[in-house]
Amino acid sequence: MKKIFSVLALTVFAFSFSQTYVNVSSVKNQVENVYKGGQEKFEYDLTNNLKYTANSFQANGDFTLNFKVNENGDITDVKLLPELYDKGFEREVKRDLGRMKKHFAVNQPKNVSVGLSFGRDLKPSDGRLAFQGRDSFANQNTK
Repeated sequence: MKKIFSVLALTVFAFSFSQTYVNVSSVKNQVENVYKGGQEKFEYDLTNNLKYTANSFQANGDFTLNFKVNENGDITDVKLLPELYDKGFEREVKRDLGRMKKHFAVNQPKNVSVGLSFGRDLKPSDGRLAFQGRDSFANQNTK
């Protein structure tokens, strides 16, 4: 029983500190009228859908997700840029986006471009003070 508990505790500890955060951003309210719940709900849903994929592939970096919503509310022409050699990550992002199909309105075609930022460890806006290095030696005379 101790071994099971120890392994479980180590797994939870390691998993909790190696999370990949996902930040979804768009320049303007592109899906405000097309997505049920608006722009904020779309960004929240897409972030939650992409968390497991980001952890599985250990994604890191910035991507652009382009897609079209047609008259039937279907998601078409999904492209993840920059293109990757391994298409597995792109396929999973498309699958995660496809889960959101039921929330898109019918008879409102739209082209959508969304910025995705994947990172490890700390979220960039986690509420902590940002400690930035200054040019501390700029105003000092060295002799």
